[in-house]
Amino acid sequence: MESQLVAELRRTLGWLEEALDSIGDGLVITDAETRVLWCNAGFEAFCRRSKLMMLGEPLHAQLPRSCSGQPLLDATALQGKGRDGLSGRLTGVLSQEPLRAVEIQWREVKREASGPLVFTIRDISLLLTNAELQSRADLANERRAESETRNAQLREQQRNLAAQVVECPVTGLPNRRALQNRIADALADLEAEAGQVTILFCDLNGFKEINDLYGHHVGDELLVEVGQRLQQGLRPGDTLARLGGDEFVVLTCGRLDEIEALELGMRLQQRLATPWIAEDYLIRPSMSVGIAGTTDPDIGIDELLRRADLAMYDAKAKNDPKISHYNDSIDLEVKRTIVLKRQLKQAIEDNELNLVYQPIVTLSDGLPVGQESLVRIQSPGRPALNPSEFIPLAERTGLILPLGRWVVREAMDQVKRLQRQSRSLLTSINVSPLQLKQEGFASWFLAQAEERDLDPVLFSIEVTEGMLIDHPEQTTRELQHLRQAGVRVYLDDFGTGYSSMSWLAKLPIDAIKIDRSFAADFLMDRRKQTVLQSMITLAQDLNFTVIAEGIESEKQHLGLLEMGCTHGQGYYYGRPRGYSAD
Repeated sequence: MESQLVAELRRTLGWLEEALDSIGDGLVITDAETRVLWCNAGFEAFCRRSKLMMLGEPLHAQLPRSCSGQPLLDATALQGKGRDGLSGRLTGVLSQEPLRAVEIQWREVKREASGPLVFTIRDISLLLTNAELQSRADLANERRAESETRNAQLREQQRNLAAQVVECPVTGLPNRRALQNRIADALADLEAEAGQVTILFCDLNGFKEINDLYGHHVGDELLVEVGQRLQQGLRPGDTLARLGGDEFVVLTCGRLDEIEALELGMRLQQRLATPWIAEDYLIRPSMSVGIAGTTDPDIGIDELLRRADLAMYDAKAKNDPKISHYNDSIDLEVKRTIVLKRQLKQAIEDNELNLVYQPIVTLSDGLPVGQESLVRIQSPGRPALNPSEFIPLAERTGLILPLGRWVVREAMDQVKRLQRQSRSLLTSINVSPLQLKQEGFASWFLAQAEERDLDPVLFSIEVTEGMLIDHPEQTTRELQHLRQAGVRVYLDDFGTGYSSMSWLAKLPIDAIKIDRSFAADFLMDRRKQTVLQSMITLAQDLNFTVIAEGIESEKQHLGLLEMGCTHGQGYYYGRPRGYSAD
């Protein structure tokens, strides 16, 4: 009996489906977010798409557009909910010649808690006259004009309110608007009496990382602390403002030559240098400073700020002290940097990258025991980009992340190709600070090796001293994860950074790579030779492998061998080169 009822129910549902499909109007049932749950054949014909293609898709994306190119239905049309639930009706014109118009009605199924909607799409082309269409179009235009007027009024109100706010809500310092007003007053004073207006554009270094690592509440507390410290370093009459983010600006009036401006910038930097503790976190704030001054009252506020901003970006690329004065060459450098960044981004997107490899040898016999992978860019029709230019730019702009991921994958692919040829060399991959600061980098690196069925012991990564010392907790955690899996860690450019011998015993490393600047002239510089010898001895006492970079002659080779260095790398053993295709 039960099976007969089920069969009867199925036949009835089939008849119902057939009956609904025979209706000329389009019928659609959607969920509360207007994703299509069911539709009849009339709606399939109207949209010229099959039901299977539309199920689960947003309804508005299935409908054709009106003759004006606007969507027939959008989210704003479904916002009104009256006493009888969500319902509505609208008319849309699909074409004028020939006239084709549809009416869309919808209502909510109130007895269902999930709030499904039922839509009816009816062709009303034969029911409308041109006069009715024009009347409806005029009404729609009036409503649109009213809405635009209201929006314009709201925007004007917002601008008026913003004009009244001249204080940064986080630090209590003058904000951008207040600073612009004060610069305008200072420039106006230059018209009345000769003088000078100077801007110091201060930008915190690594502020985004502080927010990411410790949270925005710690970042806000640091901004307050920075504002207070900078304020204490100013002279009477100077103005400190916060533009937004991690940008602070100092406005000074009166004669201030380049030396005095530099001294002021360095004094402000020193105010920030003291470590700051928040919630048991030890943070060492620092900042880059760009300076721009003028005696011209007609320079304009935006131009003066632009110059100081450009000088600040120039300062970021420098070693300490990170301070720059604006000059015309900075403008040219910025334009060149913009072009270089565009070329770099295009090269990454168009896969115009390749890896070359330089051998690492044992000094006792000169035989290769490893290789360092080095990225190169050669775009068709353009000179090859210099790594000394595009690597620092990639670091500053964040492009090092996609570039670094490509390098890891390509180096592993090459090791796999060598493995198929029964060849194997320990392959070293340079890792940038941004990569290593990403949570989970070690897991991703090991996953790439596993995906290619490669043993992690086939790889080493090269990192710099500053990366390990500036962010010891996270970098140590990531490096230990890699070392536990068998990846070796090389400390690159040793001797150019902190070079604190006490740090060596604490760092999770297997080898140090002595910077090429030591190998270049240690034979002629007795003091450098002494330092080099102490590096080698200490590293060996700590059971680190020592690799000297930049070896270009037999004399250098023999001199390092005599000092106890065991490994080397440089043009004397081979220039970086690629592998020929399989």
